[in-house]
Amino acid sequence: MRILPAALFLLLLVGMVGTPAPFIETEFGGASVEIAADRAWVLLPQGCVTISWDLEGILSIYIDDQGKIGWGEMIYCPSTDASSPVFDITAENGQLRAYELNIRYFPAAVAQSLLLLLLISPFLIASFYLATLRMTDPIPLNASPILALLALLLFLALVQTAHAYTIESLLGGLGNVFTTRAWQIFGLVLAGLVFIPLVFEYCRQGIRKRLRADFLVIGVFVVFILLLYLPFGFDSIGQYEEWVKRAFLEGRPSRMDREVLLRFFGLYPDAFADTLSTNSFTGLHLLNFLIYGGKLTLFYVILRRLGVDRLSAFVTTIVFMVYPVNSSLMSLRSVTVSMSLLTLLAAINLAMDYLRKPGRLRLLGIWLALILTLFVYENAFVIILVVPLLWLLRGPRKTWQNFNMTAIWYLVPTLKIVYLLILASGGLRFYGIQYVLGPVRADRNILETVSYYAGVIADVYRQTLWDGWREAITVMGENTYLAHTLMAVALTAIVMLLLAIDKRASALPSRRAAMFWLAGGLVFILPSIGVGMWIDKYHTEFWRLYVNVPFGASIAFFGLLLLLTEPIRRSRIRKTLVIVASLLLILPATSRLFVQQAYFNDSANAKASILWQIVEQVPHYESNARLALVTDMSLDQLSELGIDELWSHMFDSAIYLLYGEGRPAVSSLCILGEACSTNDIDESLRYLDADTDYSDIVIFRLNHDLSVELLPELPPELGWPNNDSYNPGRLIDTSAPIPPRALTMLASARRASANP
Repeated sequence: MRILPAALFLLLLVGMVGTPAPFIETEFGGASVEIAADRAWVLLPQGCVTISWDLEGILSIYIDDQGKIGWGEMIYCPSTDASSPVFDITAENGQLRAYELNIRYFPAAVAQSLLLLLLISPFLIASFYLATLRMTDPIPLNASPILALLALLLFLALVQTAHAYTIESLLGGLGNVFTTRAWQIFGLVLAGLVFIPLVFEYCRQGIRKRLRADFLVIGVFVVFILLLYLPFGFDSIGQYEEWVKRAFLEGRPSRMDREVLLRFFGLYPDAFADTLSTNSFTGLHLLNFLIYGGKLTLFYVILRRLGVDRLSAFVTTIVFMVYPVNSSLMSLRSVTVSMSLLTLLAAINLAMDYLRKPGRLRLLGIWLALILTLFVYENAFVIILVVPLLWLLRGPRKTWQNFNMTAIWYLVPTLKIVYLLILASGGLRFYGIQYVLGPVRADRNILETVSYYAGVIADVYRQTLWDGWREAITVMGENTYLAHTLMAVALTAIVMLLLAIDKRASALPSRRAAMFWLAGGLVFILPSIGVGMWIDKYHTEFWRLYVNVPFGASIAFFGLLLLLTEPIRRSRIRKTLVIVASLLLILPATSRLFVQQAYFNDSANAKASILWQIVEQVPHYESNARLALVTDMSLDQLSELGIDELWSHMFDSAIYLLYGEGRPAVSSLCILGEACSTNDIDESLRYLDADTDYSDIVIFRLNHDLSVELLPELPPELGWPNNDSYNPGRLIDTSAPIPPRALTMLASARRASANP
């Protein structure tokens, strides 16, 4: 092993010495170009290289934005930020080309190789654990692993002698892969190959152990969620993210490519939903349904693995489902976040099972579940960091088992951190980091900062333990689905009673256990908040910040019930009081969930109605046409009507998907007298006024009653009658058939318009 690093080091030296000096000789647009450097490698900091150039037939040349003449020589000293100068050359015919010499800077090459080594290391360690299934033995400490890592580092540096790579080029290559639909399908297939066999294995175990009561509870979870969907169906229109993501998966240019580079499996849930239902949003609703059924099941199973009796586990899980803090719980908008939490629960279950019985499929399942958690939506990152407390507290004497399990668990979070370092080194901005380090923080001293975040934490606890329940009780009067609410609560009550009267049922937890539940749940709320609380932009957005809070809040809630009823010695009476108290709070929480579902459904149908009216009036556009939907309503008014998400590139994404080949080039919602919504393709429709060229624009008007009308001529606000460039008739075909996809994706609106 010692020979390999030495051999690689010698090869590296030979490779650097033998790398030819970079030279560019080419012609374009009547210009001839010769650029050369006197060496390929700069080995030491402050080292420099001599660069010369000789150009003919050019209009201008700029080297790193500095104007130069057509021939000359310069001394260039590379740095870790820039190892080669950029030549911007304009030929006599006006053509512009950029050239960059391939100069290698050894310190930068080492730094890039180290980053790649850090990225590869978790996979190497994972391979070791996968091969050995080591749990109770210490890690072998000798020189071999260190020499192997040194050899790998030298090899990565050696690659640079043949093919110089940069972080930017690596990110570009990753982006080309991660932004494809095929990659998201790969993630979906990978999840199926690993998790489906595990699900069948656990089902067989449950049948073999005759866990009928647990299967009954899981079935009730499914029925409970079905009741939440029953009044609304599965075909309402998607919200903002669903239009944008699906359009991106189908080829629409979008800023989403940067999002996917950061969360490279972020669209595999959408790929799955699209597979279920390509031409409607039914697949997304079904996916949401499965996610919540899976979350309840896995949370219940975790509690049971921790030794919690069935009644306590069931009550806590139902409270977890309906806990009134997350304002977007059942919305399609939370599909990605919910999927990330589902895989986190799967990872915790698999880890607890792996502690009992190590196996390679379980080990792969742990890592894949964590990858799908952190590389889909990393809102639970802090929870992941504290999860090892589960086995550290339960088995404090199992030193090496705890160490190895913790090492196994932290491999994927480490991979994510290193990946973020690579993205940051490539200049990619993410997570709203400017809101953490920018001027928002500059005017606060340490005491003010501590006080500020203490206030944020206090807000979270107030919302979690008081405001959420108060809101749930307040909105009970707005619930028009009281019958469905009572059915869901009645079903819950029946199951609670069955579990309470079961002769084989365990007693409720003791006072000591109840105190542990309460304290543990309250403390767990803090990591559930995660890093979002540190970002001013996010900490007031409940759907981001509070999506994990019910994990700890539901446990704390049930711990408090246990403490309040602990003085009652008769088990049956105590269980009865616990059930009654639970149902009294579950009722308003479930009611609030129906109210929330109704709001999102009404909002979805309102947007669907607007889109349907546009498609119905103009089913086909010329390829150069631009669509503008104008209104005199403000953003606040649009928000009150539940359609403010159209003020974004959601509107353009929706039109893109609905029309297919007959779509306009770009679509925007414009507020008269103000501005037009932005999109990811064309920023030209930013403002409409009397000076705008309307020759390629088709305008619809959105009225206060949400009716939409095609405007045959410009309204007075846009310059009529002074502007005669507007002629929508030559840009549209009103006799064309309605696009087939619009008939299915907007089915709810189509039915509503047919039966007003």
